[in-house]
Amino acid sequence: MTKEERAALVAECRASGLTAKEWCRQNGIKYSQYCSWDTRVNQETKQGETPQWVNVTLVKDDNWNNEIKITCGRFNILVGPDFNPTLLGEVLKVVQALC
Repeated sequence: MTKEERAALVAECRASGLTAKEWCRQNGIKYSQYCSWDTRVNQETKQGETPQWVNVTLVKDDNWNNEIKITCGRFNILVGPDFNPTLLGEVLKVVQALC
């Protein structure tokens, strides 16, 4: 069987909407043989492909201010990028007790 014939059968199976096992049963093909064809077709397809790169453009969001807002009841706490973790922990304990 040529690789074109193999590829055509694998494509037919994939397009059928059936499971590979059911398609093989209906077409009188051993499932193990089909699996072998499918593997070979996948390998042959991958060998012919050239990896592609996609350009990515980063967009600066002017609304980004590097702050986290913590709200609990009537309390609003803004935490900036240079916050003191120990101080924040103490403040949150007090806020938690009040909420």
